[in-house]
Amino acid sequence: MPMVHDGRAEKGVRRAIVVVPGALASVGIYEPVLDWNVPDATVMAYRFPGIDGLELDHRLDISAAGELIAEVIRDLEPEEVYLVGFSTGGPVALEAARRIRGPEVSVALISSAGPFPEAVEASINGFFDVVKALFRSGRASPDAMWLENYRTLLYGRDHFSSKETAERSRKLAEMQRGHLRVPRNKMTFAHTGSLLTWTLAKSPQLRDMRIGLFHGAKDSVFSLRETRRFAGRIPADAMYVYPDQGHLLFITAPSLWEDIRIFFDLPKGR
Repeated sequence: MPMVHDGRAEKGVRRAIVVVPGALASVGIYEPVLDWNVPDATVMAYRFPGIDGLELDHRLDISAAGELIAEVIRDLEPEEVYLVGFSTGGPVALEAARRIRGPEVSVALISSAGPFPEAVEASINGFFDVVKALFRSGRASPDAMWLENYRTLLYGRDHFSSKETAERSRKLAEMQRGHLRVPRNKMTFAHTGSLLTWTLAKSPQLRDMRIGLFHGAKDSVFSLRETRRFAGRIPADAMYVYPDQGHLLFITAPSLWEDIRIFFDLPKGR
């Protein structure tokens, strides 16, 4: 079962907060959400195959994942639902949202993937980013290469020209040495294969929801330009742009989680 929860997922709970990580990411990136301490609420997470104790025995299907989340919500019968998706998890959150009937639904998309062909373009651009990282690392080792690529994910392709930001990314990357999850072909395809052909179906019900996008201006995976276009198609109610930030906003943007909580208008517990 890909879904896990904080132990408060009981029928009749007023608020259900559902978080969905991205490719190669752990649900642990959402630990700050637990600190919201929202009253009468449960926090649930959707796990990707091969991570967070789930076997790598299936491939993520974006539509099926959305349906599973919606099914869990139907069983709980909450009054309010809050969905948060990062990167590939963004489309999963949208697929879940458009299948939920009854509760008030709000969605926050962090560094979200967009519909076809954006993921294909991201794969091509990502290949060249890795090649550049290989040369920056001096071709020392695969680990060094991926750490260099991690720096691009943090602050974008151009940040190396800023001595201060480049030093910041170097220090953050060094903290990941020995802990960085190196992409493997089987897991990468299991996490992203469905995204390569995903399209946003016309869903009038999305217009009745509050949807916000939270995106780095220097995101090297999904460009700000394409994300603005995606926001118009949904359509989104708000778009938060973080200057000089890249794809990994949950690391580089300290205000991200409070921005999302405020967008959701969620009360703070005592």
